[in-house]
Amino acid sequence: MSDTHESHRVSSAGMVLGMMLVLAACIAAGGVLVSRREVEVRRQRDLQAQRVLGARMQAEARKLEELYETHLQSTGELLAQAWRDPETARRLAENIEGVEHVAWLFWKSANPETQLNLGFPASPPLPEPTLEKEHRGIPRPRVLLESRMLFADPAGKSSGWIEEPGKPLMFYVQTLGTAVILIIDPKAVETAMTGHFRNWLEEGFLSVAKLGGPDAVQDAHGKTLEIAGVPPAHEPDMLVPVVSRFGVWQILSWDERQVQGTYHVPTLAGSLALALLVAGLGIGLSAQQRRAAGLAQQRVSFVNRVSHELRTPMTNILLNLDVIEEAVPDAATSRFSLVREEAGRLSRLIENVLTFSRREEGRLRLNAAPCVPAEVVAGIVRQFEPALLRRGITLTCTHEGEKAEAVLDADALAQITANLLSNVEKYAPGAAATVHTRQSGEGFRLTVQDGGPGISAGEVERIFEPFYRVDDRVRAGVSGAGLGLSIARDLARRMGGELKLLPGEKGACFELCVLLENADRMKERSNDETRMANDEGMT
Repeated sequence: MSDTHESHRVSSAGMVLGMMLVLAACIAAGGVLVSRREVEVRRQRDLQAQRVLGARMQAEARKLEELYETHLQSTGELLAQAWRDPETARRLAENIEGVEHVAWLFWKSANPETQLNLGFPASPPLPEPTLEKEHRGIPRPRVLLESRMLFADPAGKSSGWIEEPGKPLMFYVQTLGTAVILIIDPKAVETAMTGHFRNWLEEGFLSVAKLGGPDAVQDAHGKTLEIAGVPPAHEPDMLVPVVSRFGVWQILSWDERQVQGTYHVPTLAGSLALALLVAGLGIGLSAQQRRAAGLAQQRVSFVNRVSHELRTPMTNILLNLDVIEEAVPDAATSRFSLVREEAGRLSRLIENVLTFSRREEGRLRLNAAPCVPAEVVAGIVRQFEPALLRRGITLTCTHEGEKAEAVLDADALAQITANLLSNVEKYAPGAAATVHTRQSGEGFRLTVQDGGPGISAGEVERIFEPFYRVDDRVRAGVSGAGLGLSIARDLARRMGGELKLLPGEKGACFELCVLLENADRMKERSNDETRMANDEGMT
């Protein structure tokens, strides 16, 4: 048990050290997390292939524009001749992607009826082209065109785009005083060009795709035509536009990015310094606790050894007193009785110190054996009667119930009784006191009542603490070490009982309650155990 007690102290110091080290580790880990900074590092890629692809797409867009313009021009020349045949004109216009409306304007025409329009269903209706000088009487909506632009050379041929703010996109073809105006839908042409680029990129994008990306080709509406890799969510690092009058396509590229972790040095250094300080403090506290535990153990061992050394000569003194009392005259007996009382008081003090030392070292054991509890108490009362009478205390001892044998530690019961009566001797001089025992069934009750000043409500539990005294001043004239009640309660609980202070109007009343085991029942159980052990041995 001593080793167990020592290991408990060591484990307590180890627990303090462990908690401080865990706290230090948490501080260090928190400092690392707080001081960490994530920085995005961009690594530029070689984007030459993307630029070449952009140049090729731009050239392809110009090629498509020129081809479309050539088709518009040739169709316009045919429409200039087919203005009298609306069906033929409609077929010619439908063969060209994006043509929404066809109008014929004639040089030096003053009659609005000579301005012909061939439209396709549209909502809202498309404005009809007309010359500025002939706009009167023409139904709205209309688009006014300058005759100087259309008929700059009425005797020859001319063509071109009409791109003016607030007006639809138009292409005109003028042949010998007849101008054919074609209103173009840019979205339809853009869609056709997007379809062409989608097919063209199946081969044209290979040079970019083999680099792994992330790269993408999108139309003006953000729809992806080709893609390589997984584009990130942020804006592209390079954008190559492919511009046409019908729309814009773009090549997008992203550089590689890596997230690198760095640390804010002052924050990290401060947290690590604090963690080291806490760890050092934990080590220091643990070492101090171990030293204090070792010192306390040394003190307890010293007191234990001294008490053992005093116990033997005290026993010899008491034995020799018995011999001397038988040999001396009766006149000197009173003085020898006084010596015996003082020696008994010293013996009880030594016994209390030894019990306390054994308890602190974890070596305190009770030895239960058959005894008569009331007779144990009566024997202690007889030892105290001379001293109590000398202090003016009238002691009354009564018993209730049977005086049967029971199993308990007689020495522990005697020590509890002695400690309670010692308090009566110290704190209640000149007053009456009673000791009452009761034994019934499996229980034993001891009540010690004195007529002293009593104990205040605030000290009811504190009086059972080691070394606590109600009046701890030396001049109070009360001897003792403050261990009696603490040891008495501890012994009571080790016997399976309880010692408590009962409330009362005057004096202090202590009550001990202990459960008893019948001696006959203990003998029967011992015999049964012996018989079972013998049977197992024979088997």
